[in-house]
Amino acid sequence: MSDFEQWMAAVTASPGPGEDRLDLLRDGEGIEGLDESEQAAWVLRVMVDYTREPQGWHTRVLVGRAGPECAGPATGFGRFNDTLVAVMDQAQALADATRRPVKVIHGVNGRPDRFLPTLAKHVPDLGDDIDTPV
Repeated sequence: MSDFEQWMAAVTASPGPGEDRLDLLRDGEGIEGLDESEQAAWVLRVMVDYTREPQGWHTRVLVGRAGPECAGPATGFGRFNDTLVAVMDQAQALADATRRPVKVIHGVNGRPDRFLPTLAKHVPDLGDDIDTPV
């Protein structure tokens, strides 16, 4: 069993929010609607670092509750938007498997402040939809 699989088993075994609470989060404020103790107990963080390689974009993924605890599944090489979609699909799969809210933190070359400019450059069809800080 990989470190990631062991981590997933431990997370899944610990109590999380009930389905009623998850429904309220989905319909309301999302993760921001949780108080600090709920965030500490329930939210899973997926930290993604995008790197441009000669073959295309690649990611390094770390997962954890309060911070990085283990490496998650990395994506293959591809175009930036395809890599981003693969990461978000993985995050949704993690949320579905653990029944917990997931917060994805994006960065490019180790810097979160480079994500939005990179996204705007490589996925220009998003246009003005991107105006919130990462």
